[in-house]
Amino acid sequence: MATVFLRRMFYGNGDMTLKVFLSATLRECHPDYEPSAGIDLDLEEAIPVAVLLRKLKIPQEMVKIVMVNGLSAPFDYVLRGDERVAFFPPVGGG
Repeated sequence: MATVFLRRMFYGNGDMTLKVFLSATLRECHPDYEPSAGIDLDLEEAIPVAVLLRKLKIPQEMVKIVMVNGLSAPFDYVLRGDERVAFFPPVGGG
């Protein structure tokens, strides 16, 4: 009971769901990935972006840009739930 109270106190209504979007070549890490739907992930606790990448089995070196709720975020940014996370690979051109 106390855990639920503390979770709500620190994380809001207890909704610890992430919406994850993968761009370009990162989609190859999840063959069934649907770009318009993204990936819904339920968190049991707050985790850094780097841990989320490990859970998704995406090598960190494949990711160049991380966006959380539309803002750039570092790999050590702690996700608390009810967030939209997007991963982008390095882009080359010429």
